[in-house]
Amino acid sequence: MFNADLADAQYLTSAPHRGVVQVPIGNEVYAYLRHMTVRGLIKGYSENELPISEFEIAEFVKSADRSRMTPAEIALQQKFIRTFAHDPAHAVTMFPADSATPLFVKGIPTDEDKYLYRWWDTASQSDLFVNGIASIELRDQKLPEPGNVLLTVGGGQFHGTLSGHVGYFLEATNGQSHGDSLIALEDPSLASNKNFAIFSKNNFDFTSAELSYNNDWFTAKLAREAVSVGGSYQQDNVILSSNVPFYDFVSVGAHVGVVRYQAMVASLLGEARFSEGYDTVFHTYYGAGAKIDSKYLTLHDLSFTINDNIELGFTDMVVYSRRFDLAYLNPFSFLKSVETSLNDRDNGILGAHARWKIVDGFEVRGEGVVDDVVASLIGKGYWSNKFAWQYGFMWSNPLGIADLDLMAEGTRIEPYTFSHFNQQNTFSSSTTLLSNHIGPNSISYWFSARWAPSEKWTLQLESQFIERGENLYDSTGALIENHGADYEYSIGIKGNTNIPTHILDGRRVNITTFTAILQYELWRGLFLFGRATDKIVNYHDPNPNPIERPQSLFAFGAKALF
Repeated sequence: MFNADLADAQYLTSAPHRGVVQVPIGNEVYAYLRHMTVRGLIKGYSENELPISEFEIAEFVKSADRSRMTPAEIALQQKFIRTFAHDPAHAVTMFPADSATPLFVKGIPTDEDKYLYRWWDTASQSDLFVNGIASIELRDQKLPEPGNVLLTVGGGQFHGTLSGHVGYFLEATNGQSHGDSLIALEDPSLASNKNFAIFSKNNFDFTSAELSYNNDWFTAKLAREAVSVGGSYQQDNVILSSNVPFYDFVSVGAHVGVVRYQAMVASLLGEARFSEGYDTVFHTYYGAGAKIDSKYLTLHDLSFTINDNIELGFTDMVVYSRRFDLAYLNPFSFLKSVETSLNDRDNGILGAHARWKIVDGFEVRGEGVVDDVVASLIGKGYWSNKFAWQYGFMWSNPLGIADLDLMAEGTRIEPYTFSHFNQQNTFSSSTTLLSNHIGPNSISYWFSARWAPSEKWTLQLESQFIERGENLYDSTGALIENHGADYEYSIGIKGNTNIPTHILDGRRVNITTFTAILQYELWRGLFLFGRATDKIVNYHDPNPNPIERPQSLFAFGAKALF
């Protein structure tokens, strides 16, 4: 039933509670919360800063106005209340536990949540949940070279709360590649796994962890996990994208009334090639002999809501390296001014993000960053006017089609954006841009249709068209001509400051990608999925050294949380 006290969930302040730990980005509940918020059935949910806690998710899900929900939305609400609010409490466990089916095999073909073990104590507001993780996926590729690879993953996860204030989370997985590892490397997450991409070629591992403290409106966190700032429908923001390798950070945050504030200091992985003491003879960039500069990101983000329908936010960031600077540790300073006062050595970036739900069922979003600007030369092709922005809309239940979401998003990143004269200070970590994956000197248009007709089925169709002006490289990969398409190279490297810089200068390439994903949850925690991807690459002139390659791939598999 609709609860007016919970509906205004933007005013979340609370007594000690379970569910302090954050729910990882990528969990299916976030798509549901977005859908219900645009429909006008949930108030106060925001994707400007993710992830959010299990407790907050449970409160949002419970607050939805059931009188206006479709049967599929009601079934999903019940599923997520069972998972995140643990109501009803009964579940299935491998080992004996309270309110649980003791023999695991009996409970497999059910829609109850499954754990290896769980425990809770209502009096002290403490709990523990232990899960196993397993997946298997076969990828069959037709282009650019035919072949296939089988990926198997196993691991575990435990999380919980202590005394209603402390949350903890740890997940670790290890995977094996059987077959053509080059096909696996087409996956950005595997390509960024250094052990897999550089060393073993058949083993990969991932871990994320969090230790958090919450007391009413205040939260502090030490974590290694994905973070998102900006609110992109793709979760690929221009401010801070979550589609990057995990990094470690410490953060403090406040949520009082309609206002949220977060301050974060993160330890990034620098680039060995740009580090002091880099071995130019043996080019050691991985392993015991690698010398890599320290690198850090400090971020402050303030957001607030106006009458439930409008959200505004402002972000202040700086990337610096080769030292740890106490000046960037203050959670309430204006980082750009601090950076200037420290002799302008570092990479300061300003951002803003907004959301407006115009009517129930339709909203628009936007975000942008300013990396550098000379106001008098805006619009005149000056290379140092470095901007990126993103804009889009979401239409839920369009034309009365229940449980369907249509989303569209455009992104534009000007040449040289996120680069820096000190190549170690680029807006990146572990050789991955921290912003939208299209990179500088690019424009993209993305469209998605997501349909969830029941609590078990999900179908998502996506297409993306990218226009890019590439730099010119020789057959060895050496840069010949810089057009601002690579965040690692500012204009001082093979660029010409006397020639105006314009978007899409350089070697033109158009990239069109179509993706279809079908997922079915056979039993709670066991998902079967299939995915088809077709990538078309069109260079405007013959290119003997293409950076982008076409791809045609089909994948299917299963994943389980138990």
